[in-house]
Amino acid sequence: MPETMTPDQVPHAARIMDYFLGGSENLPVDRAAADGIVKLLPGGPLGARANRRFLNRAVRAATRRGISQFLDIGCGIPAAAATHEVAPEAKVLYVDNDPVVGDIARRILGERSDGRTSYLDADFRDPDAVLSAPATKELLDLSQPVAVLFGALLHFVVDSEDPYGTVERYKGALAPGSLVILTHSSPDYVSAPVRAAVDELYTNLRVDLASRSRAEITRFVATDGWTVLEPGVVSVNEWETADERASDADYQTNREDTAGFAAVAVKN
Repeated sequence: MPETMTPDQVPHAARIMDYFLGGSENLPVDRAAADGIVKLLPGGPLGARANRRFLNRAVRAATRRGISQFLDIGCGIPAAAATHEVAPEAKVLYVDNDPVVGDIARRILGERSDGRTSYLDADFRDPDAVLSAPATKELLDLSQPVAVLFGALLHFVVDSEDPYGTVERYKGALAPGSLVILTHSSPDYVSAPVRAAVDELYTNLRVDLASRSRAEITRFVATDGWTVLEPGVVSVNEWETADERASDADYQTNREDTAGFAAVAVKN
């Protein structure tokens, strides 16, 4: 019988993402697994970095609108240009239900003493539990605008789990002026060989991937009482504002590498 493997002997998706983003919260086993992913999907790291750059631009856009509270749902490891680093004067509540993420997040955030950040161990598919948690009430004032981030999360929620209804429950609890910031995987700009590679990867990982079309992704943000901000629902690397254009790295990244859409919507 093989001995039970410890967490540091098994690659972990959040640590692999941290590696792709240039972070330090990863282990040799994660780096080896990441190298295997790159052989299958060479554009994977490019897409991960484009996703993070978009989230950074969107967070800065939120701060320019006067928002100083962020609810980062399905946050992953809060390192490598995480929300609290991009908006250091803001209050940031990270939410995830992964034990590995939780251990690392509590260590990282525990080193801060300014009271502006916190981590909540919760399943985002239960919005009522997230929004009513003591950590949420202590850190965030939901009577004032909040930016809610769904970064590279909703494509892991299949239709039978009611992703649209879940997002609407969060949106319904927010004050006018609040934002929803999201990225979502899509097959729209992806060639057949890359789609096959993605399917193989997630089958091997035993993870369901609900990659959705632009029209399906738009349904998360273009709802009554909400306005999708310019430039609309666009490829992740192409979202920009008049105050902050996409970077040279984004312009050099193609739509197939990003393989998804980004959007920001404001509550009227």
